[in-house]
Amino acid sequence: MLRFAVFDDFGPANAWELRRAYLIGKDNLAVPSQIKFQDGIIECRKASPDAAALSLQYNTKDWGLLTLRTTLLPDREQPVLLDLELARHRIMLVLDKLEEWGLASLLEPDDPIMIELNAARDLFTDALVEPSAPFGHFAPKMAQLASDALSRAIAASEHLAQRQAERQFEQRYTIAQTVEEKSRSQYLPQFGCAVHNERFAPPLQKVIQSTFQFIVSPMRWNDIEENEGSYSFQATDRWIEWAVRDARLPVVSGPLLDLSSRSVPEWLTIWQHDYETLREFAYEHVSRVVKRYRKAVTRWTAISAPTVADGVQLSLDQWVDLTRLAVVAIRKGAANTRAVVEIPAPFGEHPGGDETMVPPTFFAEMLLHAGVEVDAFGLRIQMGDHVPGRSCRDLMQVSAIIDEFSRFERPLHITAIGAPSEPQGDRSEHNSPEPGYWKAPWSGEQQAEWMLNAVTIAASKPFVRTVAWQALYDTERCSPEMNDGGLITRDGRAKPALRCASDIRQSIRKGIAPTVYASEAASTA
Repeated sequence: MLRFAVFDDFGPANAWELRRAYLIGKDNLAVPSQIKFQDGIIECRKASPDAAALSLQYNTKDWGLLTLRTTLLPDREQPVLLDLELARHRIMLVLDKLEEWGLASLLEPDDPIMIELNAARDLFTDALVEPSAPFGHFAPKMAQLASDALSRAIAASEHLAQRQAERQFEQRYTIAQTVEEKSRSQYLPQFGCAVHNERFAPPLQKVIQSTFQFIVSPMRWNDIEENEGSYSFQATDRWIEWAVRDARLPVVSGPLLDLSSRSVPEWLTIWQHDYETLREFAYEHVSRVVKRYRKAVTRWTAISAPTVADGVQLSLDQWVDLTRLAVVAIRKGAANTRAVVEIPAPFGEHPGGDETMVPPTFFAEMLLHAGVEVDAFGLRIQMGDHVPGRSCRDLMQVSAIIDEFSRFERPLHITAIGAPSEPQGDRSEHNSPEPGYWKAPWSGEQQAEWMLNAVTIAASKPFVRTVAWQALYDTERCSPEMNDGGLITRDGRAKPALRCASDIRQSIRKGIAPTVYASEAASTA
C-alpha cells in the first residue's frame, strides 16, 4: 500500500479532489488499485508488492492544472508527502534531460534554467529538513516548501524543453542546408491541418493554401458507413478532390480503423465479441476506402491503436492482428503509399489501473516484434479535452513522450496536435472531471501560446516528419475531434491561433524556430 499526505494552509487537508488518479509501475504498466482520500491521506491499495508511482491531476501555482506523477515508490505503512514526491520526480526529470540532451556541461550557473533548477533543489532540501511538528510526520510549512520546489522545477523543465527545441530546430535547418535544394524538404518538418467534412467553402480553402503544407482528411468509419454496407464518400470527396486538383497539396488520410466510441459505427458494436466477423468487416472497409483514394492520398494512417479503454475492447493479440490486417490491405490497394500506426493517447492514462489498457510504447514494441511492416508511428498530442487520455500536461512532458518513441527507429508523425480555446470544465453527466489547462484557463490567446510552443517542440525533433493541427474550424455539432479545438470559430471568426499557424508556416520556411520567430516579430512590432 502507498499513502500520501496532503495539506492545505492550516494542516492536513479536510478535502481533496482525486482527479484522474491512477498507479503505474515499471515501463508504465497499469497497476490495478483502489485509490481514496480520507483524513488528509491519499491511500492507494494494490495487490502487487512492486514499486509504483502515483499519477494525478495537481493544481500548480504558476503552471496550471496538470497531470503529474511521482517517482516509483515501494510499499510502506508510513505516508510520504505528495508535494515532495511530485517535486522529486520533476527535479530528476530535469537532471535526466540535461544529460540526455547534452546541455549539462553547456549551461552556465547564471543561466535562467540553472537558476530555477538550483532554486527548486534548495527548496526541496529545505522541505526535507523542515521540522514536522505538530502534525506527526509532516507540517504545512514542509508542504508549502515542497510545492514551491515543484513550481520552480516545472519552470526549469519548461524553459529547458523550449531551449532544446530551439537548439534542435537550428541544427535541423543547418543539416537541411547541406543537401540539394530539391531534397531539402525531406529534412524539414511539414506543417498541416485536418479538415472535416461539415464545411467546404472558398474562404476555408484560401486559409489552407496560404497557411499549411498538406491537409489531413479524417476517415471516420461511422461517417463513411453509417449503415452496414451503405458507403457515402460525397463529403470526403470534396476536400480531397480540391486538394489534389486545385491546391496541389499532399493529402494524408485516416485513421482507417478507429474503434473508439467517437468513430466506430453503431452497427459494428454488435460484433465486438465475434472477432473473426469484425475482422472481415475491417478488411473490407480498409480495402474499399484505399481503393477509392489510392491515387490521391500520399500517406495512410492505418489504425488508431488501443491505449485507453474507449470503444470496442479487444485482446492485445487481436489488436496486433488487426493492425497487421490494415497494413496489408493498404499495401495491396496502394503499394506506393506509407502506412502509419497511430497512438491516440501516448501518455497512457490508466484510471483504476485497468490492466486491459495497453501501454503505448509496449504496443509499438509488440508490433515490431510481431513483424508488422510499420512505416512510421503517429502520435496525437491533444490536451485539455474530456476524451480519455487527453488531460493536460506541461511542455517537458510533451517533449519527453516524443523522445520516447524515437527508440523505435521509425519516422514519427504528429497526426494531431491541439488544445481548446475555451475552458471545458467538469462534465458530471459523464463523471468526467475538468481535463486541466496549461498556465491559465483555456482562451483564444492561451490556445495560440500553447500551439506556438508545442509545435516548436514537435517540429524540432529530427525524427518527426510532419505535424498536423487537429482541426481547421469548430463544427456546429459536438465535434468528433475536440470541442473548441479549431482555428476558426463556428460563426467564421479567426482565432489568435490561426495567425499563430501562419507564423509557424513562415518560420519553417525561413528555418527559424517558431518561438524565436514570434519573439523577433514581437520585438520589432
